[in-house]
Amino acid sequence: IVKGSVTGDNVDKINITPYGGGTEFERKMEDNPDFIKFRFKDKVNNKYLIFRAILEGISDSITPEYGEERYIGRPDKVYIYQGADRNISFGFSIYPKTKQELPVLMEKLNYLVGLCYPSYTSESERMKSPIIELTIGDMFVNTPGYFTSISVNVANSATWDTEDGYQYPHVCDVSCEFTYIGK
Repeated sequence: IVKGSVTGDNVDKINITPYGGGTEFERKMEDNPDFIKFRFKDKVNNKYLIFRAILEGISDSITPEYGEERYIGRPDKVYIYQGADRNISFGFSIYPKTKQELPVLMEKLNYLVGLCYPSYTSESERMKSPIIELTIGDMFVNTPGYFTSISVNVANSATWDTEDGYQYPHVCDVSCEFTYIGK
């Protein structure tokens, strides 16, 4: 028997928030002052994914790119700046605090993985890139880009629920590689 309801005080309001969000999402963030902003916005469908998560290993890597040229009569190379790549990598762990949160979290995790795949337009069946906006606290606020990889790991020591319809692990570790494309 699942004790409590999805609106009860025993349920984490951030974890139980399904894929979507909008103004309801903004209100929930204001009502939870202990929540560090951690969200993904699917720009194609204009919907949010939010997690209460334990963040780890956040790194921001910028790689400038230069072209080389050699000119006759000049012994050294001439370097021409051509641009830069910026990659953000981070990991997080998700875990439900109650049984009601379990299927919602797994659905959101599935949708997050789906952001590595394209959407299709109904009129021409053409692919649309899954562009997202990443927010992690005030470090990255509505940062546009795309995922280059997402990896979901279930620890060997993770417990699982055994009830039908709830057979999910209680802890998942997610690793993300995100390419910043700029505004």
